[in-house]
Amino acid sequence: SREEGLALTQMAVEAVTASLVLTGYVHADPHEGNLMLGDDGSLFFLDFGLMSSVQPVIMEAFASGIMAVLNKDYAGLVRAFMATGFVGSPIEYRANTKAPYTAGDPDLMAKELRERMESVPGGTSRFGALSTVLFDMGHNWKMYTPPYIILLIRTFLTLEGIAAKVDETFNIYEVSLPWAIQRALSPETKEGAAALRATFLTPQNKLQWERVQELVDAAAASGASDAASSGGDNGASSVGSVAGSGGASGGAQPSVAVKASATSGGTDALKALSTLLGSPQGATLRRIAVDLDSTELLMRLATPEAS
Repeated sequence: SREEGLALTQMAVEAVTASLVLTGYVHADPHEGNLMLGDDGSLFFLDFGLMSSVQPVIMEAFASGIMAVLNKDYAGLVRAFMATGFVGSPIEYRANTKAPYTAGDPDLMAKELRERMESVPGGTSRFGALSTVLFDMGHNWKMYTPPYIILLIRTFLTLEGIAAKVDETFNIYEVSLPWAIQRALSPETKEGAAALRATFLTPQNKLQWERVQELVDAAAASGASDAASSGGDNGASSVGSVAGSGGASGGAQPSVAVKASATSGGTDALKALSTLLGSPQGATLRRIAVDLDSTELLMRLATPEAS
């Protein structure tokens, strides 16, 4: 049925994304013949002949790219491209196919990405749209295809093809987002840890209240949305959207600025945060909490605005 097909696709996208950005060990051939929906609603992967490994720095860049697309943060998307090695550092550009490559401007690449993504149907909902845009841009911007990039393209295009048969509005980025959030909140590289720290703390170790407020607002919006649509859950995971703006130098630099999605909620970020704080992967978050200026925090909590 359509409902079963949608449930299978939803779980497959979540499982593959979790593999790409969290575990780093990926089933690289998730076509319909290798997926099975059990009688109890569980998803089963079959045929493990094509598996691949992804390094932590690449996992963080993948997660940053997912968040950047959803937030239309094309400068952040360019940084993610550079972090994965999809484009060089410095970026290389040529005016036409007969001209030599010279050092390109990341801002100009981001500008062209924005213009093209906003003009193509499904620019921020279909991975195929991004692939088409990048193929066209590849005539002028030098792009590389290391094995893990080919893996990502193959995997997401395959899953998106399955999704299109059951739901033309399926947004692969939104379904992938909760796992991208968890990766942003549990970095394994120095660059990722520095970026996460810059997300929550100022250089003076004071809490960035506007970021916390965004999390609270997202949760409130999610609760209101859930109350209004109770009984109408279609089985999709609750997601928010996370900005991929730069914080520290180097790496993919995700920035956690969560806002509620129109189709779901923002509570997954808060759930991920609370879960990670008590887990081994939450070591960076706990160090941030230790470094927090507790005096400033208590004084702020005592203000009328905090009540």
